[in-house]
This record gives sequence, C-alpha cells and structure tokens, in this order.
Amino acid sequence: MISVKNIYKDFGTLRVLNAVSCEIKDGEKVVIIGPSGSGKSTMLRCMNLLESPTYGEIWLDGKLLTPADPYLHPAVMQTSKTYAKLYGKMPDEAEVIRAIKEKDLLKKHEGRAYQAALKEVEKQNQIDINLARQQMGMVFQHFNLFNNMTVLQNLTLAPVQLKLKSKEEAEQHAMQLLTRIGLQDKANVYPSTLSGGQKQRIAIVRALAMNPKVMLFDEPTSALDPEMVGEVLDLIRELADEGMTMVIVTHEMGFAREVADRILFMDGGQIVEEAPPAELFTSPQNPRTKEFLSKVL
Repeated sequence: MISVKNIYKDFGTLRVLNAVSCEIKDGEKVVIIGPSGSGKSTMLRCMNLLESPTYGEIWLDGKLLTPADPYLHPAVMQTSKTYAKLYGKMPDEAEVIRAIKEKDLLKKHEGRAYQAALKEVEKQNQIDINLARQQMGMVFQHFNLFNNMTVLQNLTLAPVQLKLKSKEEAEQHAMQLLTRIGLQDKANVYPSTLSGGQKQRIAIVRALAMNPKVMLFDEPTSALDPEMVGEVLDLIRELADEGMTMVIVTHEMGFAREVADRILFMDGGQIVEEAPPAELFTSPQNPRTKEFLSKVL
C-alpha cells in the first residue's frame, strides 16, 4: 500500500532522515517507536508529502507520489554498485546511495548513467498529490480542527469542497460517524467546548469521512490528559479490528504491543530494527533498541 524508497530529509544542514526504506502492506498495522528527534514524525509526514523528501521516492498503492529519483534507477544503481565494489565498499543499496549522495561520487564518476536515468525518470508521471491525500487520512498530535467551524462543518468540509458528496450526503455520513463515537449531540458545537479526547476522536472520524485507504496517526495521544487516552486508543483499536491499513507513531508501548502487526524502531533518522511486537519487545537484537526499551518499559 505504501512504499518508502531510500528517503532522505534535510532541514538546511540538519539531516533528519537518512536512507529510510520500508513497505506497508494493505491491511497492515505498523507502529513506529523511538526517542524524540529520531525522525518518526518526519517520516510519517513524508508519506503524504506534508514534508517533501530531499531524495528518494514515496509510492501509494502502486502510484508514484514524489518526483522520480534518478539515483534509484536500475542503471544508476548498477554502476554505483560496480564503483563501490572497485573501491572495496560493501554493495548494500542504502549504503551505496548514501555514499554517492553525500560525496557526489555519482556525478563525478558515473555521470552518463545518471544523466540517462534522469531523462528517463522525468517521463514517469506523478499522480496529483491532492488526489492521493484523499486516500490517506492524517490525524495530528494537536487535533488541527477548525475552531471557527462547528463539529459537523469540520466533518463535511472536505467531502463537499471536493465534490465527493452533496451537502446532505456529507452531513448524513458525518452524523453516522459521530453516532459511532457517541458524540452525535456535539454536532453543532464548536471544538473549543470539547475535551481533548473528544477533539481527537472527532479528528479521527473527520479523516474517516473521506473513506481513506490508509490512516496515518502522528502521536495521537501525546497531547491528552492520561484519563482521556483510553477513549482515543479504543477508537483506533476498532479501526485496526476492521482491517484499516494504519501507520502509527506513538509512545504508548502497551498499545503498540497490542495493535501492531509490525514495529519499526527509529533512531538517528534511520530504521534501526523492525520486528513483530512479541519479538521486538521480548528479544530486541540491536543494542540501541535494547537501551530504549529498558528505559520505557
């Protein structure tokens, strides 16, 4: 469903993501954990291009969202690996790409392959990112509801503006979603009158109003009081049980263990380790993963 291919993200001279690759399968629940500043939220935001990767590609359901990256072209990879072998480097794809991008080796030594690849990848059409985002619901740490609109208006704005539903259809669907979470009586109030847990549940069903294929959650409970966390996690559990494809950045380790099909541990802008929760929590392999879990469990 989502393919992240050798993503780099730089903010000025600061490299936040460093050769990150992963695959999210249809119906899979993937949880991303790691210390603050490890690149978790940036990776999630790159998936729907709220942040544009500096290098690399993002694919959604077989369609390219980013400009095609000539560094990932097979001809460039082959010449780069050949060069790496000649100079005694291990021909691991991520390491090769990292080396050629950081030292600009490719343009110096493999310019023909790069230029040929550049011309070819320019022919690859990206899909409209706004159309792609309709398939990816995003839930933020701080809710991001429109405070000058009622709850019902928050839920119907996107479907109506994008002409996916009539106003009547959108309102009917919105009321069904509010009923599902027990907040149908809040349809005509403003977000400022709601608790944090209510705001976050409404933010989730607002994303669901677009009938997305994938849901992305960026630390959905970290801004909530502890007593409100449970009601939000319960809703996410329901979505998981229904088979929704989800990528969740969270610090809730118990929840991660319960819901995830697979857990990615990030540190220093890279995926350091990935495994099913039973395996990662009981017998982590990487020393950095062990250190992190020893502090949070």
